Amino acid sequence: MAEKWREKLLRKWFHPPKDQPVLRNFYQYRFERYRVARESLYGTSIPSWRCPSRSGLVSVILPVFNGEKLVGEAIDSVLAQTYEDFELIVVDDGSTDGTAAILDDYAVRDPRIRVVHQENQKLPRSLSNGFRLARGEFLTWTSDDNRLKPRFLERMVECLKKHPRWDMTFADIDIIGEDGLLLKNSEWYSHYQDPPGSGRVHFPLDTAELNIWPNQYVGSAFMYRDRVDCLLGDYSPHRFTVEDYDYFMRVNEFFTLRHADFEETVYEYRFHGTSLTSREKELNILGHRDALMVFDDFRRDFNLTPVYWILESGEDGASREAEAAFRARAGKAGDLTAARGELDPALLPRLFFPSAFLRFWGNEDPPPSPPEEATLPPGVPRVLVSTSRGKLPGEVPPGWDMCVALGEPGELPRLESRRRGWFAASRIDDLFLGVEIRARSSVFERVEREIFEPPPPPGLRFSIVICTYKRSQILLKALESAARQEFDPARFEVILVNNAPSEDLSGIARDLEKRFFEGKPGHVRYVLCPVKGLSPARNAGISEARGEIVCFLDDDAVASPGWLQELDRAYMDEKAGVVGGKILLQVPKSAPEWVKPGIYPYWSHFEPGFREIHWAEDWPEYPWGANWTARREALLRIGGFRAQYGRKGKDFSGGEEQVAAVLVSRLGYKVGIIPDGEVLHFVEESRFTKKHLKMTIRAGKLVNYGFQRDLYVPRWMTPGFQLKQIKNLCKKLARYPKLPPLERMLLRYLLGAEIKVFRTILKDIWKRMSLPWRVD
Repeated sequence: MAEKWREKLLRKWFHPPKDQPVLRNFYQYRFERYRVARESLYGTSIPSWRCPSRSGLVSVILPVFNGEKLVGEAIDSVLAQTYEDFELIVVDDGSTDGTAAILDDYAVRDPRIRVVHQENQKLPRSLSNGFRLARGEFLTWTSDDNRLKPRFLERMVECLKKHPRWDMTFADIDIIGEDGLLLKNSEWYSHYQDPPGSGRVHFPLDTAELNIWPNQYVGSAFMYRDRVDCLLGDYSPHRFTVEDYDYFMRVNEFFTLRHADFEETVYEYRFHGTSLTSREKELNILGHRDALMVFDDFRRDFNLTPVYWILESGEDGASREAEAAFRARAGKAGDLTAARGELDPALLPRLFFPSAFLRFWGNEDPPPSPPEEATLPPGVPRVLVSTSRGKLPGEVPPGWDMCVALGEPGELPRLESRRRGWFAASRIDDLFLGVEIRARSSVFERVEREIFEPPPPPGLRFSIVICTYKRSQILLKALESAARQEFDPARFEVILVNNAPSEDLSGIARDLEKRFFEGKPGHVRYVLCPVKGLSPARNAGISEARGEIVCFLDDDAVASPGWLQELDRAYMDEKAGVVGGKILLQVPKSAPEWVKPGIYPYWSHFEPGFREIHWAEDWPEYPWGANWTARREALLRIGGFRAQYGRKGKDFSGGEEQVAAVLVSRLGYKVGIIPDGEVLHFVEESRFTKKHLKMTIRAGKLVNYGFQRDLYVPRWMTPGFQLKQIKNLCKKLARYPKLPPLERMLLRYLLGAEIKVFRTILKDIWKRMSLPWRVD
C-alpha cells in the first residue's frame, strides 16, 4: 500500500507521460543528461533554418541491388500514395539481373520517378548519392523489398507540419513475409508486437535509450526535414549494415527526434531469407553495432566540447554587428573565438578538433572568395554569411562549403549543391547551431576516414606524446628521457602538445630535435591544443601521431632508457590494445613526514606484483597514470579520451585512462601490464599536502561512481551499498584512539569521500525523477 501511494505522489509531482515509469533507468538518464547539457550550451531545436528545397515536396530514395523480384511492389506502393507531391529517386547499385530494365520502364511511365544507374557501391553510398539529388522539403527512404501503405506520406507529412520544432519522426510498422501477408509469431521486434505475435510493431515513444542501449527501434517508417540532411551530410560509407542506426543516432544527438503522434501502422517491413536482417551472423551486424555504440559514446562526449571559431567581417556595420553577436553567442557556450592567423594552422590537430571559419558579408560588393585552406585549421568548414536583405546571388566563388543568409530573405537560390546553400537562419542562435552541427559532423567524417581508410604507415613503431601547459625543468627532463630511448631512433617520434598556446614552447621542440635527432627531421613535433584539459591535449597527440603505438608520458615523469623496448615486447601480441607499467613516485626531501609508502598510490605510484606481463581480466586491474600506452588504431576506434574525464588545470579529476581501457577492451583488444619499463614520477612539492590527499581520495571515489553512472562498468554503487561502506568506516573509526595517526587521517578522508558519493547518488536519483520528459 505504501509503495502504491508513493508512486501516486511521485506521478503527481513529476508528471511523467502515461505508461512511463517515474524513475528513468540508467540508459535513459545517461542520454537525458547529455540532452540537457547540449540544450544549455548549443540548443536542440533549429526551427528557422531553411534550405533551398521545394516546399511540400517529399523526396523518397529507393536504393536497389538485384531486386527484380520485389522492386516493382516497392515502387507501386510509392505510386499509390494518397499524398501525390513526391519525387522517387531510385538508385540502381550495379544490379546484374533484370532490375535496370524494370526501373527504366517505370521512369518512362511516371515523370516523378528518376533512376540513377551506378557501379556497385553498397547501401550507404547509394543512399547518399540519392539524397544529394533530392529537392524535397521532406525526406525518407525505403528498401526494394518493403512497401509503403497508401497513407504513409500523408500521415508523416501531417505530423511534421503539425510539429514545426520536430526534425524527424518515426512510426509503427507491420511485419510481412515473403508472400506479402502479415507475418505472425515472428521473432523480429517480438517485444514490441502488440498484441504479442500479431506482426504489428509499436515502437517506444521515448528515444532516450536509442544511443545508449543497442536497439535500433526507429525502424523503417520515418521522415525527416531537409535541414537534417543538409547539416548532417551523408550516411557513413563505413557503417554498412548499421548505416541507418548510425544516422538516426546522429539525428537524436543534434536534433529533435520524436515518435509520430498517431498509432496507425503505415509501413510494411518484409522479413525473408535474403534480407540484410536475416543475414545477421553472416554480415557480423552485431559486431558492427557494438563498435558503433562505442564510437557514438565518443560523439556525445565530443558534442559537449568547445568549438574553435575563426571569425571575419566586412567593413559595413551590419556584418560587424552580426560578427559581434555571433562572438557573444559562442562565448555563452564556452567556445573559443579567434581571428584568422592568430594560431599557426599547421600546428593545430587534424582530428578531434571542431572548428569553423565564418566570413560575414554585407552584400555591398561581389561575394568574397574564401581564404586558402592553408590559412585555416585542417578540414575546417568555410562559411559565407550574408547580413544584407538584398537579393542573394545565384553563384558564389568556389571553395565556400556553406552559404547562409542571416535574416528572412525571400526565395533561396540553390547553388550547385543543396548542402552548400543558400540557407537562411532568422536568428543568430540558429546560425550558430547549424554551423556547429556541420563543423562537428565534418570531424566525425575525418575520424572515420582515418579509421577505415588509414594513410600509408610511415614505418614508425612508437609515438611518445607529452602534454603540458607550462615550461618547467621536469618537462625538459621528460623530453630528454623520451629522446634517449634505447630503441632505433628511426622507429619512434616525440610529440610535444602545448595545452596553453599563449606560451610558445616550439623552441624546446626544435632544440630537442637538434640535440637527439640530427639529420632526422620530423622526429620531434610540436602541436597546439587550444581546448583546455588533459584529455583534449592527449587527443591532439593521437591525431598527429604516426606511430602504431601511442605512449603517453606525463610532463613530470622520466622514462627509463629501456621503456620502449619493454613495450615493444608486449605489443608483439597483436591483440594487445592497452599496456601500462611501473610508476615509481619520487618523493621530494621537503615532503611532510606523514607521506609514507602506504599512501604513495595517491600520487600515481604503481608497482606491479608480478614478473611477467599480466593480462587484466576486469577494469579494476586496468593501468592508469603516468605510464600508459595504446594502439593508435584502437584509440581512434573508441574516439580517443573522454573530455568529461581527465584533469583540467589544477583539479583532481582523473579516470580517462581507465575509461579508454574499458572501451578498448569492448572492441576485443587485450589490456596488459608489464613489470619492467618503469617511469619515475616527479610530483610538485606543493601537491604533498593533506588537502591534496583529501581531494584526491574524494575525486577517485567520485570517478568510480561516474564509471557506473555513465555505464562504462557494471553498476554496484547504490544508496544501500554506500550506507554499508559508511557504516563499516564508522566501525573502524570507533577504535580511533588506538589507530596510528596516518590510518586515522585516511579513515576520515575515506569517510568524507563515501558520504560525498552517497549525496551524489541521491542527487542523481532526484534528477532521474525530475528531468522533464521530452514529449511535445
